[in-house]
Amino acid sequence: MMKKKIFINALYPEEKRVAIVEDGKLVDFYVEVASREHLKGNIYKGVVVRIEPGLQAAFVDFGYRKQGFLQMREIQPEYFQNKKQGKKARIQDVLTKGQEVIVQVEKDERDTKGASLTTYISIPGRYIVMMPGQKRVGISRKIESREDRDRLKEMFNALKLPNNMGFILRTACSDRIGEELENDLKYLTKLWSKIQAESKKVSGPALIYKEQDIAVRTVRDYLTSDVDEVLVDSGEAFRNTKDFLRKTLPWRKINIKYYRDKRPIFFNHNIEEQIAKINDRYVSLPSHGYLVFDKAEALTAIDVNSGKSRKEGDVEATALRTNLEASEEIARQLRLRDIGGLIVIDFIDMASSKNRREVENSMKNALSSDKAHTETGGISKFGILEMTRERLRTAYFDSINKKCTVCSGAGIMKSAEIVAVSALRDIHTRVSSGEVKGISCRLPVESSNYLINTKRDEIVSLEKAFNIRIAITGDTGLLPGQYSIDVEN
Repeated sequence: MMKKKIFINALYPEEKRVAIVEDGKLVDFYVEVASREHLKGNIYKGVVVRIEPGLQAAFVDFGYRKQGFLQMREIQPEYFQNKKQGKKARIQDVLTKGQEVIVQVEKDERDTKGASLTTYISIPGRYIVMMPGQKRVGISRKIESREDRDRLKEMFNALKLPNNMGFILRTACSDRIGEELENDLKYLTKLWSKIQAESKKVSGPALIYKEQDIAVRTVRDYLTSDVDEVLVDSGEAFRNTKDFLRKTLPWRKINIKYYRDKRPIFFNHNIEEQIAKINDRYVSLPSHGYLVFDKAEALTAIDVNSGKSRKEGDVEATALRTNLEASEEIARQLRLRDIGGLIVIDFIDMASSKNRREVENSMKNALSSDKAHTETGGISKFGILEMTRERLRTAYFDSINKKCTVCSGAGIMKSAEIVAVSALRDIHTRVSSGEVKGISCRLPVESSNYLINTKRDEIVSLEKAFNIRIAITGDTGLLPGQYSIDVEN
């Protein structure tokens, strides 16, 4: 059985990172950057500012810099002024300018688009998602066994369920008992009562519920029975996580530890090197084949190549083996990069329809562990497989980079604080890996100022811990995004 571990690197608030590893291999990774605020899951009391009959949508001020976008299909029937209109109602008949609405962010803002909003509220717990006003009980599609589904539904319906409330039983509850579901239900019911009380106190636009931080979200959404260990390197994140687990899983002993080692958590577990390759265009496969990733405006194209392995005699067998390896790796890369939307995969051509079906099934099986909703088609006669994937969060590439002002948006560069934190992390790694007497780091002036002014305590701690001297210098000759480190041995 594979050993699964979760590593939470929340030491620096500018960039908090989570890595999920199976037998030392990175299988999921996501980042939360302070400069790109994560709003998804937050609940607000918003104010309707503009109604667009042509779009059948409204723009809502929810207290953020950009107005949110609320489509007609995302409005609960309770908002309908004329109940008889039902599905035929138009948005101009349902909402009025200046009206207050309780909304939840469904998708974070992206590029020029504001956040997507919904009035269909959903509040996730460990095992249950609570949906106020939606009178239905659903079960995660990932729980496929009819026996498990029937058992869970019967067990859940035996609990005292609140009125006018819908629920979805999450994948994590597949092997749970009634007592655990009941505890989660109590936690969510209490949370919803707090949200309702807060919404009555304030006038819009106002935040009435903030989604959990990255550490708590991780244990809530990813802590399954196959996870051996959770390591957290921030005292605050560790305390928040322990507090959440005490409320939701008071009887379960979870192997969650506060990581106190002097060496960086990701460096110490060989994760940093894997993260560095996440945005590589070329990805190698075990049998010397490789993948090529290309992102366009409308889709992501992935090309599968046999590489050196094509020299072998049996072309069909080589194609099948490479395609099977590719399907496993593509599923992993989709999660790591959080690629969403339309994805087109150009597999190596295979003459056998049986082999094509085998690759299709391999692709579906590899995607089954993905939390994002995916849909796949069959392999066409041209060797093309089309699929779609739900985007769960801002992709890592977009999180850590911003449009370059130097090249008028034609390229990208890392922000000053991320360059500073990257340099600090690099310094930490270098002093951890051997005998170092001193380190000099040159950065662009904005990044060096940030490092000196906001990370002085961390630099002093490193100097004391490793008995070295660290010098930080601003260099006007460096381009934005660059830094240089000199090590004295």
